[in-house]
Amino acid sequence: MFNSKYAKYAISKSLVIALIVVIVVGVFSGFYMLTQTGVPTPKPAKTGYITITDMAGRTVEVPRPVKTVVTTIPDALRLVVMFGSVDKVVGVTSYVDKYGSKMPCVIAYPELLNVARIGMAREIDVEKIAEVNPDVVFLYTPYADLADTIEKNAGVPVVCVNIPSDSPEGLYKALRIVGKVLGEEKKAEEIINYFKAELAKIESITSTIPEDKRPKVYLANWAYRHGVGWTTKSYWPLELAGGVNVAKDIPAHYMEVTKEEIVGWNPDVILIHGYKGKAAVNEILNDPALQTVNAVKEKKVYGCLGPYIGNDPASMLVDTYHIAKLLYPEKFADLDIMAKGEEIYQNLYGKPDLFKTMLQTRGLYLTDELTPQ
Repeated sequence: MFNSKYAKYAISKSLVIALIVVIVVGVFSGFYMLTQTGVPTPKPAKTGYITITDMAGRTVEVPRPVKTVVTTIPDALRLVVMFGSVDKVVGVTSYVDKYGSKMPCVIAYPELLNVARIGMAREIDVEKIAEVNPDVVFLYTPYADLADTIEKNAGVPVVCVNIPSDSPEGLYKALRIVGKVLGEEKKAEEIINYFKAELAKIESITSTIPEDKRPKVYLANWAYRHGVGWTTKSYWPLELAGGVNVAKDIPAHYMEVTKEEIVGWNPDVILIHGYKGKAAVNEILNDPALQTVNAVKEKKVYGCLGPYIGNDPASMLVDTYHIAKLLYPEKFADLDIMAKGEEIYQNLYGKPDLFKTMLQTRGLYLTDELTPQ
């Protein structure tokens, strides 16, 4: 009996000792981890990848380095070209088939017309993306709901970007994201600093003008498709140029308004975005419903570059200078818009004579002086 009791005691003692050893080892292991990192060890990141937070707020892991890209929208294509990464583009939006001859980034680099087409807008050819097998796909931010499907079926990371028209900060964010994807963070900051320096030159003049002295401006946005009644609540070149957007309080970013609303706003200047040429200006000047509007009475109706299949950063910067000179001709008397336009397009897209070529191919009318003959 003694032996049996002793055996049971020995077994119990062994179990207790084993349990103490397990606890001690666990405590010291946890203590070691905390002393090494301060926090529990996180899940290790993939080797050779970096993490991007895109403009849709999605967290995306992209390879480093990125050697090939697909751009599903002109916004992204323009940014990639500005980074000097034309050789990385293996697929583009099908919009280039119709509009490429009028897009400065494609005019400058016609080899972009030789790469694969991967659809347009929401009609993305996922099979073609899988076929060209890029390292990254750039998708239009409003179509972010398509990103997971593309990633799953094409096996390629998708980064959402776009160029907003409400603030230059949106452009800077897009530049930093695309720059990080391409491994061109330094170049991104150089481009951003260029924009900031140019805009500062304009704002050094326009920011001193009192609010009650600023002209009221109506922007007929997409005039070539919708007529005078389609407008936008925000276009940062107009605001930074010192104009007061009469439609700033409309409930949607883009929407149609009535001619009665335009008469009620009574803008001092009307800007037309579109490519109907001078015919659009004449339509507004001769519209019986608009004859009491100050801009019509004073014949201050002009063209502007505006959006074109998305937003072009170069065009937005030129527009800021152009609109500033239209609104304050005496303050910008020495500004040569044609020369400034060529300078900006060459700085951002790397090729000469793009501004005049773009005006001609789009058939744009800005003013009599700025319409290539």
